[in-house]
This record gives sequence, structure tokens and C-alpha cells, in this order.
Amino acid sequence: MEERVIDLLGEIVRTHSTVRYPISPKYRFDERWDDLVRCLELDGYRIDLRARTIQPVDPTIQAALPVEDDLTAELKKSQLSEAAQIVALLEKSAEEFRQSPPDFNGCLSNARVALETLARTIAKKRRQAYPGSFDETKWGQVLAYLRTSGLLTPKEEEGLAGVYSFVSPGSHTPLGLTEEEMVRLGRSLVASMAYFLIKRFNA
Repeated sequence: MEERVIDLLGEIVRTHSTVRYPISPKYRFDERWDDLVRCLELDGYRIDLRARTIQPVDPTIQAALPVEDDLTAELKKSQLSEAAQIVALLEKSAEEFRQSPPDFNGCLSNARVALETLARTIAKKRRQAYPGSFDETKWGQVLAYLRTSGLLTPKEEEGLAGVYSFVSPGSHTPLGLTEEEMVRLGRSLVASMAYFLIKRFNA
């Protein structure tokens, strides 16, 4: 099914000018086109209009299912009290990336808050079976509790802390990456770490 969708999208990319030509005013098409481009970028695909192609950003993961689909499923399975809020934050993050003009800071901020909310909610739930004290407003203390309560190893704690720190400064442009690429990378890392965390909790 995914291959058929990509083939269809590829045909739309190849006939972009033809499809746009009869539409008036042009901004009606351009707004929807920009939205499609950003949706594909969030799913790991890039459109090259000059080459008239659509390509995976990372060809090695082309066959993988989107992390966020699995993440949403695992969040629902968890029955955590704030699961719906976490999903809403991730959706808001995607909306901020897709809007025109995009709000890159808002995109990363909502993704970061989603990860923080997930870790805090899991910690509060685990405390019922694994007593321990931590300040729910302190990211470091929440992660430390998840480690001392046996959910995370020290290396996994470091990984979560690193991703959180990576996206905390907000949108900026590091050497070799555009601002858009940086934000997409940061958001992807957050989604992947959130998926790891909820899978570990559900196990």
C-alpha cells in the first residue's frame, strides 16, 4: 500500500506544473502543495522539483513504518492518564512544522514537552510500585528516578538527557544543516526516544 501511495505522489511531483496551471488563483494550489511537501518531510521524504522526484531522506529506512504511528499505538495501549495530551502535543508539533510560514521553535518546543510529559507520567505511575522521591518539575530528577527504579540503564538515561538537551535551545542553524533540517532531525529524535520510552514502559 505504501509503495502505491509513493508511486501516486511521484506522478503528482512529475506533473506538478501541469496540475498547477489551470488553478486560479495560484496561491490556492501553492498552499496545499507546501503542506504536502512538509508532511512528506516529517515522514522522511524530500521532493526535488528540478529532478521531478520524491526520495527518502535516509534510503536505509525507506521500508520502515513511521515511528509516530507506532508511538501513538503504544501510548493508547499504555492507558497512561496523559496519553491523549502527549499525542496532542506531537500533533501540534507537526502542525507548527507544516504551517506557512513554519514555526520551527514551536515545533521543537511541543515535541520536547511531549517527551517530558511522557517521562514524568511514567515516573508518577511507577512510583506506585517502586517508591522514590523526585521533583516532577525537574527533568533531571525524573530521569534519575526512572534509572534508580530500574526502568532505564545509565546509558539510556544519558541518551534521553542528550536528546532533550539537543532540542532545548530551540530552532537554530548548525554548520552543514539548514534550520528546517535541524528541526526535522530534532523532532525525529524526540519521537524515537519517546517510542523507546513507552515501549520499555509497556513491556
